[in-house]
Amino acid sequence: MPAKTLFIVQQFERQGKRLVAGRQMDFKTAQEAISRAERDAARVSGVVAIQQTIDTDTGEVLEEPILLGRHGDLPAEFNDN
Repeated sequence: MPAKTLFIVQQFERQGKRLVAGRQMDFKTAQEAISRAERDAARVSGVVAIQQTIDTDTGEVLEEPILLGRHGDLPAEFNDN
């Protein structure tokens, strides 16, 4: 079971009163993802940087995602972390 750690930045944008997922980007390191999320914070309604480990054969998530950074208005699932 080969595992891979992903570093993901997910943007969120407002559509009326709703927040919807915008662009998602992958990075090689946690620091790259954190830095990008910080830069994006001024341009989008909200943004998170997440670390996630997956099984590369099945795509199955092996561990709970780790929240590396969050900025702005976010969906409720990111407020409890």
